[in-house]
Amino acid sequence: MKKLIIFALIFLLPSAVSEISHSPNEVASGESFTAIIDTDEDVESIKFYVCTLEEPYTCYKPESKDRNDTTNGRFEFTYTVKNNDYPGYKYEIKKTDNSNETIPAAYTYYEELEVKEMGDSHYFKVNIKSETAEEDSLLSSLNLVSIIAIIAIMALSGRK
Repeated sequence: MKKLIIFALIFLLPSAVSEISHSPNEVASGESFTAIIDTDEDVESIKFYVCTLEEPYTCYKPESKDRNDTTNGRFEFTYTVKNNDYPGYKYEIKKTDNSNETIPAAYTYYEELEVKEMGDSHYFKVNIKSETAEEDSLLSSLNLVSIIAIIAIMALSGRK
């Protein structure tokens, strides 16, 4: 009977959040990502925190938005990635009943988002584009251009 009551409460309790995501999924230095969170009507404001999840560990001044600054309860925050920055972010939600909730919560699964622990807090990790991957793709595209140029030269030189 107790299990049935607990199960019912899990589904009956209102959730403060219906969608959490960020776009794009991978960023490089100088690029920006936008974090969004959809909320229920009982959310009064949200404070958005960004910290670096690798050395040099740094936390930046949080940004707050009130419900009046949203479109249909969707809060959006934009962050520009700095050099040597490995950003992670979290939300502190203030509800109309003066209760607070921090997202991401420990031991909670968020679809398509990776959660990293830093100290006593948890953050959504934003993936950083690998510079070596960009260099590799540049080299492979140069190789392709070189091969096409060589084939074109051979084809043109064979003509009389």
